[in-house]
Amino acid sequence: MASLPVWLLSIPICCLPPGNANVYAVRNGGWALECAGSGAPGAAPYELVDDYQPGNFLDKFNFYSSYDPTYGHVQYVNETVATANGYAAISSRGTFVLKPDTTNAWPNGGLGIPSVRIISDNTYYHGLFVMDMVHMPTGCGTWPAYWLLGPEWPSKGEIDIIEGVHTDMYNTISMHTSDNCTIAGSTQSGTLKQNNCYAGVNGNSGCGSLLDNNAALPNNYGAGFNQNQGGVYVTEWTSEFVKHWWFPRGSIPSSITNGAPDISQFGIPAVNQQGACDIDTKFRNMSVIINIDFCGAWAGNVYRQYTNCPQNPNPSVDSLNSCVDYVGTNPDSLKQAYFEINSLRVLS
Repeated sequence: MASLPVWLLSIPICCLPPGNANVYAVRNGGWALECAGSGAPGAAPYELVDDYQPGNFLDKFNFYSSYDPTYGHVQYVNETVATANGYAAISSRGTFVLKPDTTNAWPNGGLGIPSVRIISDNTYYHGLFVMDMVHMPTGCGTWPAYWLLGPEWPSKGEIDIIEGVHTDMYNTISMHTSDNCTIAGSTQSGTLKQNNCYAGVNGNSGCGSLLDNNAALPNNYGAGFNQNQGGVYVTEWTSEFVKHWWFPRGSIPSSITNGAPDISQFGIPAVNQQGACDIDTKFRNMSVIINIDFCGAWAGNVYRQYTNCPQNPNPSVDSLNSCVDYVGTNPDSLKQAYFEINSLRVLS
């Protein structure tokens, strides 16, 4: 193999223009051979940027402890309170657990339920996000989320990777942006529900897809997810698209378990977010957020629709307050409202 020229070795990160099968990439003073067949640009393999393991989550995330912008029945606590009360802890089997208070009642009209909302210290611009999760919050009143958020919402975007409410069995993956961003929802196994990502329309529902294809996407949310010991959600964010894959436990590609995710193994994504949207303008400098909310703007306003959840018998009590009445006085009902995480790896 011919040596690379000295001038090329001095460049930290680059790729020679494609034109034949051999493309040389330079990274951190080293170089490697990659193939770009038929003259097409070759995608460099992803390299690990951040490795969030149970033992270092607290070192790499900060705790949001201000008001809930979605007016849930919750009080987000700081790290000191969270660790002292076991709301953020390493489990006996070595996983990282986030949970709310499940011991005390926090009735309607008073303070909300102590809970957690953690935000990554690092921010990201593009990448591959690999979340391996064993358990997610579920149950009446719950509104959990694992998501990416840019500064100055919505101008730098929001990508909701895991989100749902109450006893949902299907995950909703959505994006929220400033104006002029729509997606096609083509070549995906999930069901496109709304194509306009602009936060200023449709009650800020965003451009969302429901993972309601049981054959292709089994056990992707809620009780089914937990009974199957969870699985892996993968999000790929590039200049052209944001794609998401779901792999239940027992069906995780070997490249993921081996620590070198190979997108070519993944097949059709659960959600393919691309269309008339300038991804690089709409999504920048995004933090990873994991939180457990109760009732609030989504879960509270649809609570009456979940007839399997206990309802306030007084018809004059609206949906939001019926939700708060239940979760605020039934702490035992929140025993399943916790995240249990094996790892989160971010590659670029």
